[in-house]
Amino acid sequence: MKRQLMAGAAMAGILALTACSGGSATGSQSEDSLVWSMWISGQEDQAAWQTVADDVKAADKIDVTIQGSPFTDYWTKLRTQLSTGSAPCIVTVQSLRAANYTDVLLPLDDLAESGGTALDEFDTTALDAMKVDGKLYALPYDTGPLVMFYNKDLFAEAGVAEPQPGWTVDDFEAAGAALKTAGKQLYATSVEDLYLESMILSYNGGRVITDDGELDVTNAAFAEGLDWLAGLVEEGYATQASADGSADDNAFINGQAATFVDGPWSLLNTKGKATFDVGVVTLPAGSAPATFSAGSGFGISKECAYPEQAYQAITTMTSDAVLSKLGEEGRAFPSRTASQSAWFDNAGIAGVDTSFAAAQEGSVPLPGNKNSDQLAQLFSQYAIQAINGQQSGAEVLEQIASQLPK
Repeated sequence: MKRQLMAGAAMAGILALTACSGGSATGSQSEDSLVWSMWISGQEDQAAWQTVADDVKAADKIDVTIQGSPFTDYWTKLRTQLSTGSAPCIVTVQSLRAANYTDVLLPLDDLAESGGTALDEFDTTALDAMKVDGKLYALPYDTGPLVMFYNKDLFAEAGVAEPQPGWTVDDFEAAGAALKTAGKQLYATSVEDLYLESMILSYNGGRVITDDGELDVTNAAFAEGLDWLAGLVEEGYATQASADGSADDNAFINGQAATFVDGPWSLLNTKGKATFDVGVVTLPAGSAPATFSAGSGFGISKECAYPEQAYQAITTMTSDAVLSKLGEEGRAFPSRTASQSAWFDNAGIAGVDTSFAAAQEGSVPLPGNKNSDQLAQLFSQYAIQAINGQQSGAEVLEQIASQLPK
């Protein structure tokens, strides 16, 4: 998992976890034995999510079997499962991909009402991000704005003051020049949709999906944003783009690059890996300072024969007790506002609350589109060519648009 929560590290095959010794397969689910699909990065990730399954067992007397696969494979395998009758009852979905799965997920509004779920206890942004056309398709477990992590030691070595919330593109590029002189690069580039789109949104407001979820792939401002990133690479301020989804955070962890874009869900994991002091700041602000927010949640397959039991399970999985525990572990920035203090208490980074508050204030949910998965795949193929200077941003977007439905 490239990110602790939002991505998947290289990992062969599908991981399978059983919540108890009598776990089930997707074809033999029952009222007290359900399957949960989740992206899993490795043994540590397995163990963390297993505790959530164990909490469901303890609270609801429902055995939960986790079917895990790397994030990069998860969506393809999920679509196959959900369309062939082998669907897990409980389905983990990203907010920006919820629109892709409304045909196979059960709207939760009636279940939430009949179950007396206090939806107002969830962060409004997190809850709204899980809605498509006004219907709720998942209970969110995490949320958060995209921010920039930075290496405090590299900034100090280069004689550059640490960035503060609200720093500008000019400040960012000046830091790049100073770091280059010190033999380091400022920014670790990513072509993953969430991180690439957030960086360009903050730069000039360019976006390839409008705020109402329509595709605008040849957006001129977004093309300019790609050209700006290409300029950072050409100047030596940024790493070259790579199809490797872990290239940017690896460049950050190994000290090659001083910053990269990520979300709160992976801060504690990144901090644990780093041998230097990690800081957090807002994305560099250009002509239209903003950032996207995103999160993930748990939905229910339309093919699930036991929706009431599945809903009971996901209410436990998104309870204050469970989310507080996930927040303490750095596994999630909790979607429940009452649970978020557990995350901040364990971050141990000076100023992180101020940076997150500033980012959240200027954030908007990244909307999904039914072609978001395909768009993300095309970014990984073609945005590289723009950022590495092989083609202009406009040329690359024209190529991408030609391969998407009109």
